[in-house]
Amino acid sequence: TDTEARVLNQNLISFVQNGARLRAEMYLPIGQSTIFTSEEAKDALVASFLQPDATAVCEDEPETASSKHKQVLNSLLRVPVTELRSSPAEKLSMADFEKDDESNGHVAFITAASNLRALSYGIPPVDAMETRRVAGKIIPAMISTTAFVSALSCLELVKLVQKSPLAAHRNAFINLALPFFAFTAPLPAEITPGLNGKEYTLWDQLSIAESKKAADKGGLTVKALLKRICKLAASGGTEDEASLDNIQVASLSLGPYLLYANFLHEDDRTLLKSTIWDTIQEALDSDDEDIGGREEDKETVGFAVSSQDAVFDLTAVVEEVETGEEA
Repeated sequence: TDTEARVLNQNLISFVQNGARLRAEMYLPIGQSTIFTSEEAKDALVASFLQPDATAVCEDEPETASSKHKQVLNSLLRVPVTELRSSPAEKLSMADFEKDDESNGHVAFITAASNLRALSYGIPPVDAMETRRVAGKIIPAMISTTAFVSALSCLELVKLVQKSPLAAHRNAFINLALPFFAFTAPLPAEITPGLNGKEYTLWDQLSIAESKKAADKGGLTVKALLKRICKLAASGGTEDEASLDNIQVASLSLGPYLLYANFLHEDDRTLLKSTIWDTIQEALDSDDEDIGGREEDKETVGFAVSSQDAVFDLTAVVEEVETGEEA
């Protein structure tokens, strides 16, 4: 409606006008004029929407979730993390939030920012007086810590997307009350010894793809899956029967759900002939808490089982028959 559009435009102009002023005050000397007019804010908004990068949309390709995902990844890949880390820190002017001073633009900026977010979710906007009332009850330390942690997490996400080396990442230990800030490089994942001199970490995986022939028959059976796991765990897919006879899968689980245990199901022909999809579905539908059939676990997993384009992360414990050594 015209009323909604007017409210949205007013908040957009106020957001740009007061946000530009606060940002300018961070870099300019104290006392220098940083007040922008509403007309200048309007001109900035018009210019930003007329830029090709701001309005360009592929005419022959509708904007989908996949295209948005690519846009976000491309944006993250362009963030100059290395330059930010190596460049000297600029001396910024700090601004102390003062809700009772209308001339500093603090409450006006917060009102505009919160109203824009509220309008995006169909929440009625508020005036400056309501913003002052709410802001007076907020604990600054808690909000500051949340913002700090969010910013640090975003930086690590950018490094992850850009595939930065492990040494570029940082663990952060902060306490704003002291204040205390410490950053350490993360340690490599702990190495676990496996079978036949192999070594594994928490992040290692064995990928098993279901063949088309097995899929046409309803899916890979539990027995066939156990055999393929043993082959991969032995020595990268060996066909040596002697080596395979000395290796067995001790357990197979999906999150909190125990799908197979050799001391329970080794001779269970019904289970071994069942497809892995049916076994997972049966575990999800089970009310037996011993295999993870609790309501909170079902809410955590939260998916329907289907062999169509489905991928599951199963946890397998493999052991040597003679020594009982686990991998």
